[in-house]
Amino acid sequence: MNKSMMFVVGALIVGLGGGYFVGVAQERAAVEAKAKAAADEAAKAANPFGSSVSNPFDESVNPLEGVKTNPFE
Repeated sequence: MNKSMMFVVGALIVGLGGGYFVGVAQERAAVEAKAKAAADEAAKAANPFGSSVSNPFDESVNPLEGVKTNPFE
């Protein structure tokens, strides 16, 4: 009886320790994911033009094309 009780107590300690470390790892992963999401939101808020096109006139037509004026005429 004494050996079986020691086995049960040992298994309980190992199970609790393993559960604790698995829980801590999962919580750490959740906290890191929240921190990354918050950092991404902060980056978007800091630079609202970060996701837009760098040159808005890249594909548009030149509005002054064909205009020929000479100020000295």
